Amino acid sequence: MKRVLILTNGPGELWCWVRPVVPLLKEAGCHVTVRMLPCQFATGQEERVASMLGADCVVPAGSSLGTFMDLRNEACDLVLQMGGDLLYGFSAARKTTPLICYSYGRKSLMGYTERFITAWPQMVPEATDVVGDLVADAMYMDKGPSPWKKKGAYRLALFPGSRRQIRDASLGFLKEFRKFLDEKELSVETLTVVSPFAEEGELDIWSRAGLNPVKTGTGVVLKEADLAVTQPGTNTLELLHAGVPAIVAVPFSFLRQIPLSGIKGLIESKIPGGGWLKENLLRRIAKKQAFISWPNRLAGRRIMTEVTGDITPEDLADTTVALLKDPEERSRQRMELMELSGGPGAAAKVSALVLAELYQDGLI
Repeated sequence: MKRVLILTNGPGELWCWVRPVVPLLKEAGCHVTVRMLPCQFATGQEERVASMLGADCVVPAGSSLGTFMDLRNEACDLVLQMGGDLLYGFSAARKTTPLICYSYGRKSLMGYTERFITAWPQMVPEATDVVGDLVADAMYMDKGPSPWKKKGAYRLALFPGSRRQIRDASLGFLKEFRKFLDEKELSVETLTVVSPFAEEGELDIWSRAGLNPVKTGTGVVLKEADLAVTQPGTNTLELLHAGVPAIVAVPFSFLRQIPLSGIKGLIESKIPGGGWLKENLLRRIAKKQAFISWPNRLAGRRIMTEVTGDITPEDLADTTVALLKDPEERSRQRMELMELSGGPGAAAKVSALVLAELYQDGLI
């Protein structure tokens, strides 16, 4: 039995990339180990969620140095890295084990992997393989009854984020947003799509705030949604594949809640005034970035509505109502999103590339 070691780090990578690939590798007869890498975006729930994916073994994240050293002794026939620094992958692969990486962006040392896979060619022009987006496959796995209950109302999905500190920061903001939305005398049913990495107690908190939280799979929620309000990240790709128009919002009041990576994150956490420095850095980055959502970045033009800056809950409610009352604009967004989506199928292609590398002699 061939042994595949999957390395992954953040909640988005685990749920949207690893989840659809593991069952296909298991069906092909592989022994699959999922190993979590250290990640500043970790929620603390990754091991619990990873254990639900059907892998033979799940190894929780340790310290950066400890993980790097442990991987040198990892016995496997192939390393599939889906998130994190490639140094971890090379530590596990050493000189004799093939390393395949799936990524949305360039990485240092990417030219030394056996294959460097991406979703769209504009993400990594130098990629050896462009297979489509695994997020589409993950959404196809979401099953269950529709959570929408109110007939004749606009259906609005809210995405407060996969990271606890950002969800906590957004709770008060979205509660005020909902209050201003109610004042518009528009029939709107709101569902707050809570991350699968959220603890059960959080549902009560969001419910008491009147924001109607659900842990239903995103693919199920979005089938009947008219509009979504979200933050930048993987959620914007889920909306892309579902063809759901969206407002992607970054109120600057949230900036101190966004984790920084690498040395910048270390400085921010250790020095006095680090939070202030981080907020100013992120303000400068936000002003320089042409687009903040994945669909707009991929298309190189505005598809989704984006709002950033010192926006208030009332500002966001006004923008939401205007878009709900504009069926032509929502139809335009929906059509252009579906044109950009390649649909599901990436997981089968990734699995096929892994198996081709494992069985180069043609004997499976």
